[in-house]
Amino acid sequence: MTSTTKLFRPAVTALAAASLVSFSSCTPYQAQGAGVGALAGGAIGALAGDDRGDVLKGAALGAAAGAGAAALKEQHDKKKESQKPSRPKTSRHHPTGYKTQDPFQIISPFKPNNLIDISKNPKTGQPFASGDYAKDPSNGQIFRIP
Repeated sequence: MTSTTKLFRPAVTALAAASLVSFSSCTPYQAQGAGVGALAGGAIGALAGDDRGDVLKGAALGAAAGAGAAALKEQHDKKKESQKPSRPKTSRHHPTGYKTQDPFQIISPFKPNNLIDISKNPKTGQPFASGDYAKDPSNGQIFRIP
């Protein structure tokens, strides 16, 4: 048997072991870690060892190490994500302003009930439309255009 064949058979066996281990992992990320670890371990076993058993042992150890490392990274990422400050919950309900005779002015629903110019939306340059949100400049509160 040639040296290429000696390395090819264990490599195929290691690849089969890696795929078996990767399918039994919990998440796709862990499966990827197990597969990469098994291939690396099998390659090290083939280079450092002298028989097929060394390749399989290397693949098994590499798969376990790869899946374990991936699981630890996932756990770290989840913990880091849970420590991020959450956005404050905002109410979807905003009061509606009051119409005036001038279509480009409304009365704010918030005290002191200022007269608000809605002739130009600063974001679009167009007049505010019915249902749009506006901010009362005197107190910063949001309301809907009637």
